[in-house]
This record gives sequence, structure tokens and C-alpha cells, in this order.
Amino acid sequence: MIGRLCEEFHCLPSQAWREWQRVPAGFLETVIEMREFAKVKQAYDANPAGVAGPLADLVRAFDFERAAALIEARRRGR
Repeated sequence: MIGRLCEEFHCLPSQAWREWQRVPAGFLETVIEMREFAKVKQAYDANPAGVAGPLADLVRAFDFERAAALIEARRRGR
């Protein structure tokens, strides 16, 4: 985990270790997951067929939910 934190946040292992000990449990892991989601979302927006995997499935589900909500809002507006 320390290695992943170093890669993700461009810091030394000693810095990553101190931060990992300082913040609430799971916080840095959540930040990494959010950053990964954002990367997949950006790739999906550029090419929906070009992404695969669990995060891509989640991005796709959110995209379809948003589209369904927009369609429903337009339907109600008529």
C-alpha cells in the first residue's frame, strides 16, 4: 500500500507512511479509488466502447441513470 501511495501522490515512502498513519482509516484508499474512477470516466467519455472492467461498469451505470433521469425530466416537462 505504501508503494501505491508513493506512486499516486508522488511522495517518499516515509511521507506516505506518516500520512497513512495520520488520516482516518480508509481515507487514502478512497481517494485513490475516486481518482481511478475519474480516469475511467474520462476514458469512457472519450470512447465508451474502449473501456472495460468493474469501474467502467460503474461509470456506464451512472451514465445510464443520468440519461434516464434526463429523459424522465423532459417527459414530465411536456
